[in-house]
Amino acid sequence: MRREKGFTLVELLAVIAIVGIMSATAMPLYRTFQQRAYGSEATTMMKRIMDAQIMYFLEKETFYPPDSTPIKIWHDDPADKEAILELREALNITIPVGHFLDYIIQNEPKGDPPTFKVTISSADQAFPLFKDGTRNLMGVLNTKGNVELMTF
Repeated sequence: MRREKGFTLVELLAVIAIVGIMSATAMPLYRTFQQRAYGSEATTMMKRIMDAQIMYFLEKETFYPPDSTPIKIWHDDPADKEAILELREALNITIPVGHFLDYIIQNEPKGDPPTFKVTISSADQAFPLFKDGTRNLMGVLNTKGNVELMTF
């Protein structure tokens, strides 16, 4: 009998089966870590936006944007979108795009007291940001300095 180099069909099938089992086990863990990363980024960005808005209010005695027209920044917007550049100029903060998070930033100057509202949501509505299944994080800041965070 000649000895040929290579693997037998049984050996190859065994390796493929092992790799398949390992990947099937790893996928739920991957989604969990991905969810934690998105939720953590949303929370961090909410804090950064609120802090920047407080600094803006202390300087100008109003919230940004100056009117009640909401600023909408979607995850697939280009980094040089006018709204992103204006926000960077006014609040000295960069909103990252391409990270699967969508932002809606709105000033409500006619409220009592006037408020500023930020909503950060998962770009993929089938994918929750947090463990409890919530897909949106909302922060509301008023002129008295009170911050309220909500998930829904």
